[in-house]
Amino acid sequence: MSVSVFALATALAAIPRQSKAQSESVAQVSPAPAAVASCPVETMDRLFPGPLPMNPYLPPKRASACLIAEHDVIIVLGCPNDRKGKPTTCQKRRVDLAVKLSKSGLGRRFIVTGASVHSPGVEAESLRKLLRQRGVAASAITLEPKARHTDENIYYSTRIMEAAGWVTALVVSDNSGQLFYNALCDSNCCVKKGRLTVAGFPTDGAAGKKLAWVGNYVRYPAAANVSKAECAAIQKPTKFMCVKLAERASCAGRLALPR
Repeated sequence: MSVSVFALATALAAIPRQSKAQSESVAQVSPAPAAVASCPVETMDRLFPGPLPMNPYLPPKRASACLIAEHDVIIVLGCPNDRKGKPTTCQKRRVDLAVKLSKSGLGRRFIVTGASVHSPGVEAESLRKLLRQRGVAASAITLEPKARHTDENIYYSTRIMEAAGWVTALVVSDNSGQLFYNALCDSNCCVKKGRLTVAGFPTDGAAGKKLAWVGNYVRYPAAANVSKAECAAIQKPTKFMCVKLAERASCAGRLALPR
């Protein structure tokens, strides 16, 4: 996120909040991944009404029962390594969350995405190493080492999904501010290869009560198209949800990345 968005996230965080290895067997949940794509979701103009930003650090609102089901893949967004190129706390938190979602029956495969941006070492490689340490099979992990920003995480991960025939994904970050203030706009109003919504998904089993903010991503044409009115609603300057949109390199119609 940009410095200005981090500053906003820090301010919002001050608002009072409302009151061994991965198992070989995955909890059985229903419906199947293909059915998740048809689950109804609220449009962004209804989710984020008015001129002011929402607080992404409030307790998550539970996703619908239709969405709490196995997805084709879990996308783990990268964050910087430490100065020596080793895994950091944010990477460990993201991987731990992804593994909990998987153990809850919400996905069996992983895409780890992130280049070497602010520190030595490729972020995706660190995430893959952490997943392997937690018992995830190498065959279940796909490496995406090119993305430098959130929009590129979504773009390159979607290209992988297209090649594999995957339609649905969970998008994981340890920072819900990144999901609300970067990923939503980047995915829905820039990359435009699918619809991303953010909801509370259980991390302690499909019927569990421990929730985390997670992105639910569905590729086109399975997803309902995001309308111009939706993007206009979240692009209001006072919402701070699309502050970097003009600088993104993966936007549809002005793609500046290798195809």
